[in-house]
Amino acid sequence: MKLFSIRGGVHPDDHKKPASERAIKTATIPARLHLPLRQHIGQPAIPVVTKGEHVLKGQLIGKSGGVVSAPVHAPTSGVIADIGEFIAPHPSGLAGLTITLEPDGEEKWCELPPPLDPESAGPQALAARVRDAGIVGMGGAAFPSSIKLALGADHQLHTLVVNGAECEPYLTADDRLMREHAGEILDGVSTIMRAAHIKKAIIAIEDNKPEAIKAMRAAIPDGAAIEVASVPARYPMGSEKHLIEVVTGIETPARNLPADIGVLMHNVATIFAIHEAVRHGRPLISRIVTVNGGAIASPGNLQVLLGTQISDLIASSGGFASRPGIILLGGPMMGVPLHD
Repeated sequence: MKLFSIRGGVHPDDHKKPASERAIKTATIPARLHLPLRQHIGQPAIPVVTKGEHVLKGQLIGKSGGVVSAPVHAPTSGVIADIGEFIAPHPSGLAGLTITLEPDGEEKWCELPPPLDPESAGPQALAARVRDAGIVGMGGAAFPSSIKLALGADHQLHTLVVNGAECEPYLTADDRLMREHAGEILDGVSTIMRAAHIKKAIIAIEDNKPEAIKAMRAAIPDGAAIEVASVPARYPMGSEKHLIEVVTGIETPARNLPADIGVLMHNVATIFAIHEAVRHGRPLISRIVTVNGGAIASPGNLQVLLGTQISDLIASSGGFASRPGIILLGGPMMGVPLHD
């Protein structure tokens, strides 16, 4: 497909390997999970559990605190050990209201809502399922995804842009997700197109991810109005407005949203989470995290329960092979240095 040029950008060494070449593994369940009630843009969630209460995997433990908010669910079964202030993964290093869960190791699920058929369920039902599942933008913005899905009601949306660029050096979580779960992502794409009344989708992937490009193209259903764009590997290609301009040629005016020009964007991890919620009733309780860098003994990508501490992630990756110069939450371009 035709691509359009944008000004600027840089070409840092991508440092994707060896993490990009290792299959996703499930991280060990830690002794404690610390779940901030502000895991998203907007109002923090409100606790609906009490200290000492036993909860099941997937159970609601924090309800939405407003229109722009998202509920929080138990990532595994266990006992609520505490509800109070705990250091948040934020540049300030300040504490925030957090639910601390002690897993019981049983991984016993609560009763989940029944699957929805995207072909027969209406847009409102699909958006409600995404809202109740606590899904937020997983590309970095953490904006509640159900609000985006509702934009089709009062905007003339014509294109869904799927952000699989992953332009930050070292990070390969989206790359591995596309390689290993292309079919599920494409199912989520179709669900979003139906919910937001969109006729066309473009999956944008940087050209340094050939295996992901191949996997996504192979998974596109026959006759679907979905195409894969191989975009140049250049930071900040994953930036929403930059990527939209590259694949559509349309510039988002200052102080406007992509929806104002008929475009909706979702990250591939967000879309996978939407598939899980719609097809299986599963809330957002985990995500894939890249643990990479020269100081890590075993770099790779882990399926991680929300609330897992960085120390547990490092332990699940074999610990440190050498003393790290810095530990970053995120990539080296926009990541947050961690002091604890």
